[in-house]
Amino acid sequence: MLRKLSIVLSAVAALGFAFAVSAPADAKPVKNVQVHRNVIVHRNVTVRRNVTINRNVRVNRNVGVRRGFVVGRRYHGHVWYGHNRHRWHNRWYDYGVGPCWINIDGEWFWNVLVCPP
Repeated sequence: MLRKLSIVLSAVAALGFAFAVSAPADAKPVKNVQVHRNVIVHRNVTVRRNVTINRNVRVNRNVGVRRGFVVGRRYHGHVWYGHNRHRWHNRWYDYGVGPCWINIDGEWFWNVLVCPP
């Protein structure tokens, strides 16, 4: 019983002490404080995704290289017909055989000056 009484008295004392501390005799009145929470967020963002790529770049890739010839295209006045025979005036001329072929740097071209199209 004494134990319960001591617990009740300590609780009353704690409440009285808290009340006495929370209201001092020379306490000033509470000031009115205004808090402005107006936040302006600008979300107007412009993203430009138009990208222009200039792909019309010409590179001379045949400088110093003997490969990459195109069949039927002229190179220095002669026509490249590949490593195959060519028909001219109803006659087949084997690759590199006959007066119509000319050897330039190890490759055979059709000589347009001798055998015009």
